[in-house]
Amino acid sequence: MLAWADAAQRRRGLLGFPYAVMKKYSDDDGGRQAALITYYSFLSIFPLLLVAVSVLSKILVDHPSLRAQLIDALVPPELQPTIDHAVTTMPSSGLPFVLGLIGLLSAGTGVVFSAYETLNHLAGVPRRSRFGFVPRYARVLLMVVVVLVGGVAAATLTVASGALPNVSGLQQLAAAVGTAVVVFGVLALAAKVLIARPVSLRASWPAAAIGAVTVAAVLAIGTRLLAVLVSRSGAVYGSFATVVGSFTLLYVVSEVLLYSAEAAVVRHARLWPRALDISRPTPADVQVMTRLATEQERLPTERIEVRMDASRPADDPTESADASHETERS
Repeated sequence: MLAWADAAQRRRGLLGFPYAVMKKYSDDDGGRQAALITYYSFLSIFPLLLVAVSVLSKILVDHPSLRAQLIDALVPPELQPTIDHAVTTMPSSGLPFVLGLIGLLSAGTGVVFSAYETLNHLAGVPRRSRFGFVPRYARVLLMVVVVLVGGVAAATLTVASGALPNVSGLQQLAAAVGTAVVVFGVLALAAKVLIARPVSLRASWPAAAIGAVTVAAVLAIGTRLLAVLVSRSGAVYGSFATVVGSFTLLYVVSEVLLYSAEAAVVRHARLWPRALDISRPTPADVQVMTRLATEQERLPTERIEVRMDASRPADDPTESADASHETERS
């Protein structure tokens, strides 16, 4: 049965490609990566929203109506009282205000640093080839600014969609499409800025498109989903139900983003078909194992070589696999 299923998925890309994506997700410890992104996303949301609201309050001080509409579109209703209170207690001008914004930006970099590590891990970039301390921080801060600008742009499009006639949900559809376009641009730019090797739009657009649709859908129906999650979690978690519901939504988004990124890598590097029978690895298996090994090269002069041990027969029932790895450092 195993041999028949293995042969079937190797012959048919419709079966082999999804299995290769799931297999690479497992090889890359995808669940752990998604959990880290979820955790840092939760910790970064409040500082980044506070920065955006503070800047909007300064820029649109003479346009209170527009400022209120943008903040309503940008900040979830559950967080608005907390954000409003925090903005009123922040320094309002001068050096303290600037230092406060810098501190909030630093607090909001956690999710971008996590995304940086995850993207380079999925792409198999050796650690010796990744960005140094200063370039890494510069790119992370640049990406934080891009995320903030993208959030304000999505909120602006949402407000602008309110001018359309509300026929058959046209306003909601226009807002969702505008948000998806903005998120697509942010995700595509994130791949180019954070991955320490050249990434073309042709390679990154499938992952960016799937992620954009997912984020837009969650933002469009997130309030209703969160209410359902909170109501179901309240009996167990009580006052922590809102936190649990927020974590659940963030984890779903992180998982979708991670799977879409894995699919883009598998597609671009032709990492399929993968073997169901590990005693008969495919060239894609060899390539994935090689990438995982060479990723650990840390010193500029360090090189890891991966060889497959072909001395054991594939049909030997006493061996679980004939592909043991040997590594050499030079």
